[in-house]
Amino acid sequence: MRLWVRYLREKRNNVIVYLTTVFFFVTVGSLYHIENLEKLLYAALLTFVIWAAVSLRQGIRYVRRSAKLEEAFRYFEETGELPGKMQMRAFDSVSEGIEDAESFQEAQERFLSLVYESKAAERQRWEESASESRDYYMMWTHQIKTPIAAMKLLFDRVNLQDRDTFLMKEELFKIEQYVEMVLTFQRLGGISSDLVLTEYALDALVRQSVKKYSVLFINKGLALELGEMDFRVVTDEKWFIFCLEQLLSNSIKYTGAGGISIRAEEAEAGCVRLFIKDTGIGIRAEDLPRIFEKGFTGYNGRLDKRSTGIGLYLCRRIFDHLGIGVWVESREGEGTEVALRIPGPSKRNLR
Repeated sequence: MRLWVRYLREKRNNVIVYLTTVFFFVTVGSLYHIENLEKLLYAALLTFVIWAAVSLRQGIRYVRRSAKLEEAFRYFEETGELPGKMQMRAFDSVSEGIEDAESFQEAQERFLSLVYESKAAERQRWEESASESRDYYMMWTHQIKTPIAAMKLLFDRVNLQDRDTFLMKEELFKIEQYVEMVLTFQRLGGISSDLVLTEYALDALVRQSVKKYSVLFINKGLALELGEMDFRVVTDEKWFIFCLEQLLSNSIKYTGAGGISIRAEEAEAGCVRLFIKDTGIGIRAEDLPRIFEKGFTGYNGRLDKRSTGIGLYLCRRIFDHLGIGVWVESREGEGTEVALRIPGPSKRNLR
């Protein structure tokens, strides 16, 4: 009904012109006493019927096109994308120019159709380019793992225990972690289809991550304190361990002396809270609200010169998919504590 009212409002000038013409004909006929005035009125009535039929036909067409246009507008407003071809079927072919359009509305529709085709082609080109980039980086990350694995085997065969060997093992480990971060970043877009939520022993997940970072603990002389973690949680092993390793990596990177403690406690609603606390340099108060932003490195990152601001961003994205809450408390010069709220049964294991 709203579109019909708008149609009539747009056509009000035509209606006024028609009624004015009929009024003048009838008025002039009455003043001059034209014979057969009734026939003149009858002709006016027939004209009105013809006008009404044509207006009704145009109105139906107007309402259909307007409804289609509004549907496309709402779709674009909600998604930020142009609707598919099936939804744009009412638009004329872009092969026709707008110069020969029969109305302003038709010219608008042809223009929108042209925009749609242009955006669709641009999006296709962008998707093809993005797909090529993803394929290249996926290939690169998989290929680089081969020389990394070969170098690890060589280090194991040499079995030297001097300081330089430990440092080289540490640097090789960092390279491996950077490659893993690139691979995770590439996979992040399809994480929803890759999640496998299962019940795990929390202490096993933590010990698996800690063992992987043993080289860094040894090289920096940091102490490790593992508290009570006899709980079971529901998560995805691969994605959760990646995040846990990122948090450990940050703690080790910014802790020069002292150590790291990890403990867990039962939380409300059948959840478990996991705490990772270090005695590092801490985080400035003004940097805390932004540490999970993509590319944000903060004061500590500028000191390190090698920080990318990607690790914690990836953790936040993955934690959101896993239903894990994360909080960070820190005091500059005193250390940082990260708290994770992990869903799952919190009953203690029977030993």
